[in-house]
Amino acid sequence: MTPPLVRRDLPHPPGRVPLLGDITHVDRYRPIQNEKALAASLGPIFERRALGLHFTYVTGARLAAQCSDEQHWERALYGPVLEFQRFMPDSLFVVDNDNPLWGQARRIFTPAFAQKAMRSYHQAMQSVADDLVAEWSAGDGVIDTHSAMTRAAGEVIGRAGFSRELGLFRDAPDSADSHAFIDSLSDLLRMASDAGLALPVVGPIRRRLLAARVRRNSAALHRFSDRIIAERQAHPTDDEDLLNLMLTATDPETGHRLPLDNVRDQVLTFMAGGYETTAALLESVLHYIAADQKLQEQIRTEISERGGFDYKAVTGMRLIRHVLNECLRLWPPAPGYFRRARTDQDLGGYRIPAGHMVFVIALAAHRDKDVWGADADAFDPYRFEPDRLRSHPDRFFEPWGTGPRSCIGRQFALHEATLLVARILSAFELSTDGTPLAMRERGTLRPEPYRLKAVPRADR
Repeated sequence: MTPPLVRRDLPHPPGRVPLLGDITHVDRYRPIQNEKALAASLGPIFERRALGLHFTYVTGARLAAQCSDEQHWERALYGPVLEFQRFMPDSLFVVDNDNPLWGQARRIFTPAFAQKAMRSYHQAMQSVADDLVAEWSAGDGVIDTHSAMTRAAGEVIGRAGFSRELGLFRDAPDSADSHAFIDSLSDLLRMASDAGLALPVVGPIRRRLLAARVRRNSAALHRFSDRIIAERQAHPTDDEDLLNLMLTATDPETGHRLPLDNVRDQVLTFMAGGYETTAALLESVLHYIAADQKLQEQIRTEISERGGFDYKAVTGMRLIRHVLNECLRLWPPAPGYFRRARTDQDLGGYRIPAGHMVFVIALAAHRDKDVWGADADAFDPYRFEPDRLRSHPDRFFEPWGTGPRSCIGRQFALHEATLLVARILSAFELSTDGTPLAMRERGTLRPEPYRLKAVPRADR
């Protein structure tokens, strides 16, 4: 689908070429970071055209906030997210708003992230943190952060969401299948990102060439989720986990349960969305913390004051939450999203016609100096302290998306990340070699793999 045209007086990159448009300013590998850089010279709203495609980008915080108004704007599926429909067509993440399955699933899952449910997940999360600390303690102190955080986030989903050990930290019956699942999902994420950002002509050809690979990876994902579902059906439990909710809960509005084929898609939703984005966040957090010894000590002081790692203690670790929020501000794993105008809109002085899509680049709007201050590009977790936040009343902070389609599992992810960071810092002194954080894009914004040094603490 090609978005409809907007007014021709929107700013655009220099050097536009007839027919080809702004193709010289396309970056296939880091497209959103490239658009963020263009915003520095083009302003808070601009367009780019290439080979007949026309896109409008919103990078200013105030305009991004305007696009969050559900009365005048709505979510639009386009780009890499649309590609995810190829392997989980009716998942909560990608299904259209007007599909009744979306509302049904959303209503069924809402209680799964209330405080009572979160308390029930805590022990499973803590067991993963214990396994992570044990693995690092037995190693040589050089940590492959990408692998460690991928496995930790995936294992949390398995144990807390499905009440089963996936075997990502030690040999278990599911180990081989779980690693194969992670590999297949990672490959699909890469291909979805490439296909969703591909140019006309090249894109369809590349899609056909990769079709068999997509089918193989999709089949691996479906086998994994189908087996989890079948085993639970064969051996029912009274576990208060996401899987039982998917299989047994009824929609309070319709009285219906989720269709079984939709349960498969929802299992994939929480595996794909839950592990990838949380792992990306944790990698960013550990990089910044490892580079700041003073911050590490301040966090350890907070951990000591909380007196342990039970549910109540973890929810009170405010400094870690500030660090998480600051990393979400600087490097949101979901760096942007499409919005569609419900009616004709005036956006920054430009007319956006009804039905036209804009791409809100949260990565840029989160760093808008007009609302976050002159130091908006700097890492400063203390900016999330209440007194500091009050000095930025127009701030824009939407790392979880916006409106009714925002991430339903945000509290799950934040609690998990807080606990894992607290356990790591209580057990290890972290350091890096000083290499700057570099980001890659594959549907999500995630750090390039890096290593850190983890030395066991004598007084842990």
